[in-house]
Amino acid sequence: MLNLGLTGGIGSGKSTVARMFADLGAYVLDADELVREMLGPGGEATAEVAQAFGEGVLYPDGSVDRKKLAQRVFGDEDARRRLEAIVHPRVVALRRERVKIVVARQSPGAVLISEAALIFEANTWPEFDAIVLVTAPVEIRKTRLLAAGWTPEDIERRMAAQWPDERKAALADWVVDNGGTDAHTRAQVEVLWKRFTAMAKARDEVIGRSGDRVIK
Repeated sequence: MLNLGLTGGIGSGKSTVARMFADLGAYVLDADELVREMLGPGGEATAEVAQAFGEGVLYPDGSVDRKKLAQRVFGDEDARRRLEAIVHPRVVALRRERVKIVVARQSPGAVLISEAALIFEANTWPEFDAIVLVTAPVEIRKTRLLAAGWTPEDIERRMAAQWPDERKAALADWVVDNGGTDAHTRAQVEVLWKRFTAMAKARDEVIGRSGDRVIK
């Protein structure tokens, strides 16, 4: 199996690219889905988040109001770091557990892609075989986010909390330009998919010959 990370700044369209890979046959783990799970009613991190930021960040059902929480922490560096200290270690641990499950169940030559916004910022990128970065011009990203209902202030705060594309690109193995049409993005994804499936097959053949299966 090939274990890849997929990342990109807010509004870059990394979820769109992840879906394209899933359509081609990749198994995709979405870190944002893991966060929702942890901050849901009775979630692993819900109580600690409420204790740190007050009961006012909870919905009546006991889940965390992520929009309200984001308004509290973005723009406040100390608050953001406090939230990250609560959530990120749990997300990373849960992702690792899910990866092990996927590895045990998938057939040889499979490709696993973990989609997460902060792979570089959280310094988890060395855990993957390689990293795919999704990029788009900042103005296009802002336009997408405004259309999705974000305020200009929220966009600026969230972008300020993430590394710029230039810094991420220096560490990424492949870059997908998602600033154009869906067809343009899809063409790049299909080229990479052929490469990834070949890499996964070659990797599993080497492991099979050695008899030593090492899981990252």
